[in-house]
Amino acid sequence: MYSGKLAKYYDDLYHNKDYSIESTFIENNSKVNKVLDIGCGTGTHIKNLYKDGRIFYGIDSEYKMLDIASIKFRNHSNVFLKACYIEEFTEDKDFDTIISMFNIVNHILDRKDLESYFKTISELLSVDGAFIFDCFNSETVVDNKTRETLKEIVSSAIGGRYLIKNKTDFDCDTGYMKMFNNVRVFHLDEEVDSFDYILEHKIWLSDFLKELIEKYSMKVEKVVSNSDYDMEASTDDLKITFVCKKQQGR
Repeated sequence: MYSGKLAKYYDDLYHNKDYSIESTFIENNSKVNKVLDIGCGTGTHIKNLYKDGRIFYGIDSEYKMLDIASIKFRNHSNVFLKACYIEEFTEDKDFDTIISMFNIVNHILDRKDLESYFKTISELLSVDGAFIFDCFNSETVVDNKTRETLKEIVSSAIGGRYLIKNKTDFDCDTGYMKMFNNVRVFHLDEEVDSFDYILEHKIWLSDFLKELIEKYSMKVEKVVSNSDYDMEASTDDLKITFVCKKQQGR
């Protein structure tokens, strides 16, 4: 999904995303000494959380995204990157912090795979370790309407911009959502590149996520709004963030 030209332009497309707010929230709700980032992409969360003395592992299934992350951390001996799924990760364990941001959970389309995801995370966490993830709010994404949007993003490079046409289909009976995206790349008003990409999501019910979290020896400490991390999540929030803790003796 995040390969090819999308990986090439990814950091620029999201250069206005305030990773520092998310990273501050993570720091305030976990120890951040030994961190595993699931679906680390190009490594921007690791970059924002980075401090000497901390140990970071970043995993992602997309090689092209990891290639970009590898350039960022080529001079850092305490950052380790691997192309794999969480179930294939065997390099370390006893993490005090595991994160999985940018609705990675919703890219897991199968229930058995979702169960395996939570089970493996629990096994990799130290007791009282924190698992922090965000996802689409099932209370908000509720109808079958096809939505079409057109938006412009100004590039971080002078004279550059992107025009993105999105069509989103959602089936409320199955929870399956598919996003079709067409990206046109401009420099000084001349179109210099274009590409298409598709993102598939499963909108998991929040209560079901909580059920799995508890099933695999974790406890939900809080669920907050992605638009204001100081606010409890509500039905008005399109995306929400869970903070979970590994329980003693379970």
